Amino acid sequence: MAHLSPIAFAVRQTLSAQGVSLTTGHAQQLAAAALGHNNLASYQASGDDAGLPEATAIVMDRERLQARADELGLDGDAFALALSAVLQERFPDKAIYGEQEAWLTELQSDFERSIVNDDSVNSEVAMTNGTFPRTYIELPWWETLDEEDDDILSYDFEGIVTVDQDEDRTYYGHEVDVRATLTVERFGRRLFGRGRVEVEFAKLQWLGEPNASFD
Repeated sequence: MAHLSPIAFAVRQTLSAQGVSLTTGHAQQLAAAALGHNNLASYQASGDDAGLPEATAIVMDRERLQARADELGLDGDAFALALSAVLQERFPDKAIYGEQEAWLTELQSDFERSIVNDDSVNSEVAMTNGTFPRTYIELPWWETLDEEDDDILSYDFEGIVTVDQDEDRTYYGHEVDVRATLTVERFGRRLFGRGRVEVEFAKLQWLGEPNASFD
């Protein structure tokens, strides 16, 4: 455990300075739980330790961490704060998320922004005479993240980009049909790369009529 062991040691030092005593074994167990594993043996059997330096985002599993801390009679919140600080110091180029919700919210927002800013979408939006293009996406991983075991998370989006219509300008349509794919490389249970977005189709619903080629 080239990475987890020194991380757990640094967390122990941080907590010790706060008057909290923690054994090496407990620190490692809690760190493994925070990275999505039920126990240290599960972490050791996975490839997550090698994936730690490869990921661009580390997302803590607060529920699993708290459950493990409760079993051991320890303060899960204090450990989470110390672990977050240690991870940020050890991996300053990575984004550290204290909970899954924070990561997924940002991932969704980035996906929406990438679609709206895509050149092919912009070309269709320009024909609408409308303003404030926007779309809404809800990724499927809020409840199922731990059920996904592939090295790549992938989500296919089929929806619309909507604009606000200017009543003083000619109406050509206010919705653009869009098909796009989001892929996220996975380096461990809670270790992820950057989201990659590919817009495959963008077409204005001319005068509000659905596109026959969009299905």
